[in-house]
Parts: sequence; structure tokens; C-alpha cells
Amino acid sequence: MPLWIIYHPPTTFTTPQSKAALSKDITTIYTNAKLPAFYVNVIFIPVSPENYYIGGVPRPSPHSSSNPSGQDTSVPWIRITIQNIARRLPDAAARKRFLGMVDAALKPHIEDKGYDWEYNVEETDRDLWKVQGLVPPSQGSEAEALWVKENKPIPYE
Repeated sequence: MPLWIIYHPPTTFTTPQSKAALSKDITTIYTNAKLPAFYVNVIFIPVSPENYYIGGVPRPSPHSSSNPSGQDTSVPWIRITIQNIARRLPDAAARKRFLGMVDAALKPHIEDKGYDWEYNVEETDRDLWKVQGLVPPSQGSEAEALWVKENKPIPYE
């Protein structure tokens, strides 16, 4: 499964529509790679500025001359962690392509809105993963194709 955790100020992603639109774009990254849509988990976690500090300054907060130089602290800051379990990126070229797809998915929802942001991707061990008590089928297998088609886990041999 991919798990995306999006930490954001309460002033961003304020509607179900904005969350659904970003979640759909994220899901498309994986369904284009022939993964079941239900693998994709996106969690939005609003964090108030008094609980979210970047460089010792709450974000967003009024920008002042006493703040360290650099980014405008009044701009919302978005932090995303991505955990990929279902697939591993085998080489530098695949990682570059994946990061390009992530950037394209985030662009209209974050970059184009002028927010500051960062993300990281973790690849965790597939051997320690189950869905509803089932070990997910192997990549490219008939069982995986059935999971994609039905968009749910189905017992298999």
C-alpha cells in the first residue's frame, strides 16, 4: 500500500472537495502502475500553527523582521510523508520518474497555491504487510489482477 500522510495548517485543504481532488490525483499515480485503488491511503492531518514550527517559527505566522531570514513565515507549510510498500523503485531512473509523478500530482493542489512544502518517500518491507489478514499477491500475478479488477482483497491460492 502507499500511505500518504499530509500535515497541513487548518487554512489549507478546508473542503472535502479539495481533499478528494488531491487524493484522486495521488491514487492515479498508483492505478496507472496497475495497483488496486484500495491500496492507496491518504490521511490529511491539520496542525495548528502553535503546534507546527519550521526553523523555530510557527507556520504560518505573521512574517516579521525578527524571524530568521529566508522563507516568508506567513505562507502555509505542507509536509508529506509517503510510505510505499506494494512496489519498490528499482533504480535511480524509476525513482526520478516517480518523483516527477508526485510533483505533477501535488502541483495544482500545493505549488500552484503558493504554499511551501516538502515530502519524503520511504520504502518499507513488503514481507511485513497484510491486507485484511491476506498477504497481497505478487506483482503481475493473476491474483493481483483480480484485486485490481474487484478493487478489494480476495483470498487466493
